[in-house]
Amino acid sequence: MFGTVREQGEDAMYVVAIHRISDPGKFLSTAQTTELPAGLTLHSLLPSQDGSQAVCLWEGSSVEDVRALVEGAVGEISRNEYFQVEDAKAVGLPQ
Repeated sequence: MFGTVREQGEDAMYVVAIHRISDPGKFLSTAQTTELPAGLTLHSLLPSQDGSQAVCLWEGSSVEDVRALVEGAVGEISRNEYFQVEDAKAVGLPQ
């Protein structure tokens, strides 16, 4: 899932996904092997020590694009929430 595939000059936003995970091993394995479609970048996957929760920072054209990919990949093993990041107030976003 990791990598940058966004085309230069394309409009993009940062999206946070918050995960409550029922199968940590499968979640991490899926995150490491899922191919990303053009236009989506997973910048960070930050799991808790026990793997029951994680936060991911995405870049894409919409919250819905991120939601569609994540729900299709890990929706059966995690409950997920999503929001668009307010870039002007954020600290530490990728450059």
